[in-house]
Amino acid sequence: MTTSKKLLICSVSLIIFFFAEIAINVACGGEGDPYDYYVSFFHNDIQRTQEYRPFYFTSYSFLYDDEEQVSEATLNSREWAAYLGHAVKAEDVEKAMYQLKGNADTVLYNGYLDGKGALPDSLKNNSFLQSLASNKSALSYYQFAKGVEPIANVKSEYWNPKEMDTDALKKAGEEALSNANTEKDKFIKLRYLYQAQRLLHYGKYYKEAADVYDKYLVNYKTDSHVKGWALALKAGESRWLGDTVKSAYLFSKIFAAYPERRVQAYRNFNYINAKTENVLALAANKNEKAVIHAIDGFNDPALNINPLKEVYEYESSSDMVGVLLIREINKLEEQYLSATLIPDQTVSSYYGNLPDSSRNKAIAHIKQLKSFCQKLSAEKKYPEYNLGNLAQAYLAWMQKDTKAGLEYLAALNGEKLSSKFNDQKQIIQLLLTAQGIQQYNEVNEATLLPSLKWLDEKVAHEITSNTSYNLGYYGLSPFAITARNFYQAIMAPIYLKQGDTSKAAIAMLQGDASGNKVTMASSQTINYWQNYLHSSALNKIIAWKKTPPANPYLHFLTQKLGRYRNDDLYELLGTAYLREHKYPEAATALNRVNEKELNKFPTNFYDEKATGADPFISQMPDYPKLLLNKNGKGYNKRQFAQAMVAYQKQIKANPKNAAASYFNMATAIYNTSTYGNAWYLISYDWSSTDYGRKSLYYYDTDYIKTSNAEKLFLQARQLSTNAEFKAKCTFMAAKCRQKQIKMPSYSDFPDYNYTKLQNAEKSYDQAVRRNPYFAELQKSYGKTAYYRLAVNDCSYLRDFLKTNRK
Repeated sequence: MTTSKKLLICSVSLIIFFFAEIAINVACGGEGDPYDYYVSFFHNDIQRTQEYRPFYFTSYSFLYDDEEQVSEATLNSREWAAYLGHAVKAEDVEKAMYQLKGNADTVLYNGYLDGKGALPDSLKNNSFLQSLASNKSALSYYQFAKGVEPIANVKSEYWNPKEMDTDALKKAGEEALSNANTEKDKFIKLRYLYQAQRLLHYGKYYKEAADVYDKYLVNYKTDSHVKGWALALKAGESRWLGDTVKSAYLFSKIFAAYPERRVQAYRNFNYINAKTENVLALAANKNEKAVIHAIDGFNDPALNINPLKEVYEYESSSDMVGVLLIREINKLEEQYLSATLIPDQTVSSYYGNLPDSSRNKAIAHIKQLKSFCQKLSAEKKYPEYNLGNLAQAYLAWMQKDTKAGLEYLAALNGEKLSSKFNDQKQIIQLLLTAQGIQQYNEVNEATLLPSLKWLDEKVAHEITSNTSYNLGYYGLSPFAITARNFYQAIMAPIYLKQGDTSKAAIAMLQGDASGNKVTMASSQTINYWQNYLHSSALNKIIAWKKTPPANPYLHFLTQKLGRYRNDDLYELLGTAYLREHKYPEAATALNRVNEKELNKFPTNFYDEKATGADPFISQMPDYPKLLLNKNGKGYNKRQFAQAMVAYQKQIKANPKNAAASYFNMATAIYNTSTYGNAWYLISYDWSSTDYGRKSLYYYDTDYIKTSNAEKLFLQARQLSTNAEFKAKCTFMAAKCRQKQIKMPSYSDFPDYNYTKLQNAEKSYDQAVRRNPYFAELQKSYGKTAYYRLAVNDCSYLRDFLKTNRK
């Protein structure tokens, strides 16, 4: 087999296991970020307004954002300020009504509002409170509203729930209605009526509350948002009185007209669970039908173009059109793109196998979306109709139709695009340019550089102005997400296919927008750097850090290496050398690492003090682990490398009498496996699931299979004339051979066939008891004391002997 062919096979395997490991990390990690759990390049916030932000796509939660986009308190305060006039400030209204602490609120209510005192110093300049003195109706209403707060706004405590005082609420509601009937001021009268309905509603007098709305409020002539809040109460009353379809319909009206109650209306519409067709039957016009279809679409995580088409048909200029269209694109990213970006050889990803039926459904959906987008662009009924060409270009990229994608982008030339649309165009241009490159080399890479610099600047600006990213929260950092996804899901796999693991590594690093050391990078980058890089790749990377490349593209791609400490890089290099059994080189590299860093031993189940372990301790059983010898000396990586160098010198100096040296080296290499006491010398983590798993990393020959340790045990046996020692070598070789038998698991059977798993487990049990070295041990060393100890200690050996006797 040629070297190039071997390299290609190695690279393809690396891609498979690299992405498989990412899948494991995601699947076994904490709760995912509901804004960042699939590969996405189409930003969901590019529209002219963010009014419908709560309904952007995420299948991780019921809503993308559960905060109302418009403040009810702000709206009400503005209405009060406009009503009172006389330079009353809305912010003063909001402070007095909504922001006072308990003590200040009590002083205000029992003092100034009751005519018994002056305003507190903190409120003496409040224009709203000052104006109340000259408006008797407003002052009386405000006194009433403050007076009923204790019974209307009962604080809910999980461990000490408080019952609503229904009698008091009914009495207060009746008082509010009485005040409304005698009030002449329309502004104040409306609020008394709302209070009457509200208080009766909270007291669960739903019929009486609904009667207030039907008799006094339904035809009340006003533009005040208070009427909308009354309608929301009416919708809830219809629900409790049994008319769920009407309730859903009324909530759809709230959704449409009152953005400060939109999230609440959406929740209630869906909790009611009325059939959409029944609600549509109550719709009075096209706009109402559009809203009902939109709500239906916002709650659908499956690929479904019908709500989008219906909303466009009934209200083509609505911002809901763009939200629904981008939702469908984001769904495709989650359900199709994130799987297809993984190389074909991987078969599966975090999203599981992509069956032909799912793939075909996604492709059909793309076709439908492209047809809709063509109509959107051509008819120009939607204000941001250029979204159609942007979407088509992205969908073409998704289907690897680079030529068509570039044509759709070209159609936007000369169009006046918003800054966000232009940013999205730049991102799609970058994706199409990268897709169009057949072979990555210095010439082709140069074409990407301007776009990559642009993206880097966008990320830098985003980070400096967005504290959420610095908290590790990607939700409000779309450009950081785009950069990470581009480098890690597109560029790194391309370089891996070409066998260039060094460029793949720095591409991964470039995708991380912040951090000043390797261990502060993303989990994907850390996983790749710690588990996949050989010493040759790391040496190249270190050379780039020492002398930044003259090539502009490579210079840009390696610029973040300056953020990382030499200690971290040389520690990685030394570890790679240990895995490759290049111990002199490992010792040299690890001499460049701070002693304190080297002695940061991982804590584990066996050693909470984290003192390390002596890898040269030979144990017959794997458990319990014996970590330290009598001297209590634990080895760090440099000390381990130096010790192995010493044994290599002994073997070279006296090869015929090197049995003990070979045995000690074999023991140490065995102990660096997941089954030994010093796994930390070649691995950065340990898991109980490592036992008997299939190979993932290049060092799994030692870490999982213990193959090299077996060879060294056999060399030690060959050079010895001592029967006891030879018996010990044979038994240790048997332990190594046992580890080369893969333990079956559910993941071996995509169909989760339990019968197949049971049969595989039986075969595994038989295989570990038919160890070929057991026969040698019995035949050649059956009279040794070590053999008798082994029979007493090892149940597998005893089972072998029982079977053999039969």
